[in-house]
Amino acid sequence: MNKDNLNTTAIAPKKQSKLLAFLKSRNAKRGSIAIALTAIFIAIVIGLNIIAGLLTERFPIFSADLTASNVYELTEASLDYVDKLKDDITIYVLVDEQTLESQGEYYVQVNKLLHQFENHSKHITLKYVDLATNPSFASSYKDINWTSNSYLLLIEHGDEHIAVALEDVFTYDEEYLAYGEYLISGQNLEQAVMTAVLNITTEEKVGVTILSGHGELENPALSSVLLNNAYNVETVSLLNGEISKDSQFVIIFAPTNDIDKNTYDTLVDWLYNDGEYGHTLLYVPNDMVNDAMPNIDTLLEEWGMAVSQNLIFETDPTYMTNSPYPNLMSIFNYDEQEFSGGLKDTSIPVVMMYSMPVELIDTSATSLLSSSENAVLMPLDADENWDYNDEEPQKLCGAAISTQGNEDNTKKSNVIVFGSYTALSESAFGVSSFNNSAYFINLFNTISHRDDVSITIEGKALENTELGITSLSTATVLGIIFFLIIPVMVIALGVVMWVRRRHK
Repeated sequence: MNKDNLNTTAIAPKKQSKLLAFLKSRNAKRGSIAIALTAIFIAIVIGLNIIAGLLTERFPIFSADLTASNVYELTEASLDYVDKLKDDITIYVLVDEQTLESQGEYYVQVNKLLHQFENHSKHITLKYVDLATNPSFASSYKDINWTSNSYLLLIEHGDEHIAVALEDVFTYDEEYLAYGEYLISGQNLEQAVMTAVLNITTEEKVGVTILSGHGELENPALSSVLLNNAYNVETVSLLNGEISKDSQFVIIFAPTNDIDKNTYDTLVDWLYNDGEYGHTLLYVPNDMVNDAMPNIDTLLEEWGMAVSQNLIFETDPTYMTNSPYPNLMSIFNYDEQEFSGGLKDTSIPVVMMYSMPVELIDTSATSLLSSSENAVLMPLDADENWDYNDEEPQKLCGAAISTQGNEDNTKKSNVIVFGSYTALSESAFGVSSFNNSAYFINLFNTISHRDDVSITIEGKALENTELGITSLSTATVLGIIFFLIIPVMVIALGVVMWVRRRHK
C-alpha cells in the first residue's frame, strides 16, 4: 500500500475550557490580585476588631463611650476625686458579673461605671460575690440587716463598710410605683458609690442639726446633700431636746412661727460657746409668712443683718432665667471670694427664687450673693396694680454672712442668711446648669475647713444614647481612624496594585 495514498485523520489539540482560559488571562490575574488584596484588607479589619475586643475586655480603660451624654463614663467630679484617693477601697458587687448584666441595659451601664472606678484608681478594687453561693460573705457583716433591703453593693475601707441598696442606685418611674411595679427610669450609681466612699474614709464628720418645732418646712434634698458629703445630720426640737456637742452647724429652715425665748437663749449661748465660738447658724426665711418674728429678728440684728419683707424683683434681662417668672427667678453674683473660690466652675451661676433681700446693718456682715444693680424691691403683698417702674433700681443682697469672735479673730462663729428657701431645695439642687448645690456644700466645707471633701453628681438616664462626640479625646481618636489610618491603608493598597500592574 502506498503510504502517500494512505487516508489519515489529523488529531486536533484539546480545546481549553472557557473557565481555564479566563483564569490564565491577564484580566483574571489582575482580578485575583484585587480579590486577594481585598481579602487581606478584610482580614486585617477583622483582626484589629478582635484585638480591640480583647483589649477592651482585658483593659476596659481602652473602651470609648460614644453616646451623646456619656452614659457609660464617670463624670469629671468622680474622676477628680478618685484620682486623689489615697485610701484602699474594695467595691463588692453582690451578684456575679454575668447575672448582673443580664438584668437589663441599666445594669450593664452600672457595671461599666464600676469598671471605670477600678480603672481610674489603683486604690479601688472591684470584686463580684454571689450571695446565693457564698452565704458566708453576708454572715461576716452582722451589722447589716440583709433581709430588710435588696443590696447591690458593699463598699469597704479597713474596718468601715457601707451596704448600698438597689433604691440608692436606681430611680424608679413613679407612675409604675403606684401600681407596685418597679420600672427603672435612671441610675445614681456614681453618687451612691462616692457617698459611701466619702463616709467611710472621712475620719472626723461634722455634725449638722436641723431645728424643728417652729413649723419649719421639710427639705429632704438639703439633708441628702449633706449626708452625701459626709456630714452627720440630725433633726432636733429644742422644746424637748438639745443640740449635739459635735454639731458645728444649726439650720432653721423656713419656719412659719417665731422661735421661743428659750430657743433664742440656747442659740445665743451656742454661738458664743463659752468663748470658744466655732459654730455657724444658717437661717432661711419663709416668704409665705408675713407674721412678725421678733426673736429671730433680734438675733439677726445682733449679728448685723435683717430680712426685708419684700422680694427681689430683677429687671436686668441678662440676670433673668428662662422660667414662667423670670423676674422672680434670677441668677446672682458671687460676692465673697472666700466661699466661691473652691467652686470648680464659677461661670455656672447660683439661682435664687422668690428671694427676700438681706439688709446689712453692721460692718460684721458681708454679702455672699447679690443681684444686678437694676433689681427693685417688690412688697410681699403687692397686687396687680404694683409697677416695678415706680421703684428705685438697686443692687440687692440675696445671701449674707456675719462673723463675730474673740479680739484677735482666731476663734469665730457665723450667722448666715439665705433669702430664698427654694434656692436650697431639690428644684434648684437637682439642676446641673445651676451651682446651688455645689455652692452650698462649698460654703459649709470652707467654714468647717473641709475644702477637699465634696462631690455633687447628677444621675444618668438611658433616654439619649445615640452616637455623639462630646469630648476632644473621642473626636481625636475617631478623626485619626477615619481621616488618617483608613485613607493611608487604602492609598497603600492602591500603590501596591499599581506597581504590580506596572511590572506585568
